Amino acid sequence: MKKQANQKGPAALLLAATLILVLLISGIPSARKANKKNCVPTSGMVQQIKKGPPGIMIHLKDDPRIYYISRKNSTTLSFTNLEQQLSGKNVQLYTVQDWSPLDPFSSMKQIHRLQIADSVIYAEF
Repeated sequence: MKKQANQKGPAALLLAATLILVLLISGIPSARKANKKNCVPTSGMVQQIKKGPPGIMIHLKDDPRIYYISRKNSTTLSFTNLEQQLSGKNVQLYTVQDWSPLDPFSSMKQIHRLQIADSVIYAEF
């Protein structure tokens, strides 16, 4: 009886360690460059624009997600200018389609391209 219990302990520990390692590795954001092929368009009316820790945050009407332009990529954008251009307008945002155990419901998405109709306001590609 004790022999079986001794064999189950290390196996369970190994299984738990493997699971934790897989979750940690899958939580690391990919280093892939954003392009039109791996981005998904999202359309909506801009309800609010704020400055915050991840960068310039955009909230769309009837969409619980937070979309943001990374601070390191938004050096050429002016917050006040962007706020005047986008407030109350329908926009199209392109975000990378990915999943992370750190954000399983994809509540925060980084914007890689922002446009109003055919006019591109911000683009990484």
